[in-house]
Amino acid sequence: MNERRHDGVNAALFCDLGQEAFVSAALAAFDGALLVTDDPGLLAGFERIGFAQACLDTAPTDTDRVAEALRPHLRAGRALVLDMGWALDPAMGAGAFDAWGALSERLAAEGGRIVSLYDRSMLIEDQLQAAVRAHAQFAAPSGLHPNPFWLPARMQDSGTLEEQLGFLLGRAVPDYAVEAEQGFNRVAARGAVPDWLDGQRHVQPAGYARSRWHILCLGPLRVYTDGYRRVDWKQPGGSPRKTKALFAYLLQSGERGAHADRICELLWPGEASEDTKRSRLHYVVAMLRKTLGAKTAVLRAGEYYRLNAPAGSWIDISSFEQLCRRAVTLQSHGDEAGALKILAAAERLYGGDLFEDLPQDIVDPEHEDWCLPKRVWLREMALKVQRDASVLLRKQGRNRAALEHAQKALALDPVSEVANAEVLRVFHAQGRADAMARQYRQYRAALDAMGASDEGDGVEAVYRDLLGRSSASGGEEKEKATKEKPKAGI
Repeated sequence: MNERRHDGVNAALFCDLGQEAFVSAALAAFDGALLVTDDPGLLAGFERIGFAQACLDTAPTDTDRVAEALRPHLRAGRALVLDMGWALDPAMGAGAFDAWGALSERLAAEGGRIVSLYDRSMLIEDQLQAAVRAHAQFAAPSGLHPNPFWLPARMQDSGTLEEQLGFLLGRAVPDYAVEAEQGFNRVAARGAVPDWLDGQRHVQPAGYARSRWHILCLGPLRVYTDGYRRVDWKQPGGSPRKTKALFAYLLQSGERGAHADRICELLWPGEASEDTKRSRLHYVVAMLRKTLGAKTAVLRAGEYYRLNAPAGSWIDISSFEQLCRRAVTLQSHGDEAGALKILAAAERLYGGDLFEDLPQDIVDPEHEDWCLPKRVWLREMALKVQRDASVLLRKQGRNRAALEHAQKALALDPVSEVANAEVLRVFHAQGRADAMARQYRQYRAALDAMGASDEGDGVEAVYRDLLGRSSASGGEEKEKATKEKPKAGI
């Protein structure tokens, strides 16, 4: 059943922005709407303001400033259509969607009419999930429809799971809402097990959206709490090296956490007695709790310690992996422009090696491979992001931009076969046979330096194939390539 138009609207419009007829039909009910965007080609017939005028051009987003910037337009009786491209910066995480949902809900309660425009093809899983739950209505050519997945911000912050489910049931079936509004005795409803209500998985702590963590592991380890407040590892009396290492280790240990003995061996290998190590561990855990601003930030269960991240916390590794998968999906469906946008977002998010600023003895201890394999795998994913971007740009004839990405891939791994092969292909597309020969020599020299002269057959095959297809190189270049072939190896 369609929801009739009313003064307060907090709607989401999910679409392919290239389908202008669909978008225009869905927005037909909002005559004279003001478009907030930085995209000059989006909805050309709409009057518009830029993201900077709406205070949406900085991260983190100050929702109070955004509200102050948008209210004059809403009070003038205009509807706002907001291009959510501003929130796609992966460094913002899904929290930007949650924050915007709470703000648009507040403005709608004041009588404002807001439609948030999402390019669905550009959203990764975390972003799509956050966007779906952020708005009370969905906009479509058939009109406004109630969103059965929406929860008011007050209920997200402090409602129990039972209250949340009751609200959702009432929204889906109005008859159920009557019973939910009458209330009930929670303890009586659950029998003589009152502790069940205190379980963290059943009750979201008040203000969780403000206390959640924003964790950046790619590059130097950075953690933000309380609305993007960056934690200071340098606490008086503490050791930033140990505190940061403990956080990183527990983060990678998952929900179960890590055994005290393993933590001690990581932080103090071969040092002191076991009792001394345990005493030191207790102190470092206390310092980590202080650093994160809560005694409950690190929990202990027997011999295990684990991080207790607030609900809604975000980590860059997850978004990076989702972006990489999304780019592959778009490429497989022939959406090269969309894939390039997603690859650019993944490139921005990859700030460097996993836990780049941790000491080498912590990252690669003798007793446990807890970090290095994951670091290498993520670096390979980052290399593939650069290689894939180069391939797509080269197909479009944008060889200079393609070369930049191919060389970035090469910088991540100078002996990578896929990176070297792509650099050769770009040079061939540019008609630069001399650069191809130079690159191939550098590749062979790097393999020789590693004692891996017998490897590299794949790159050699690409090189010779390109020479054979290059009209500029001719027989002279082929003869030169043969003379340059190392004695050892291929």
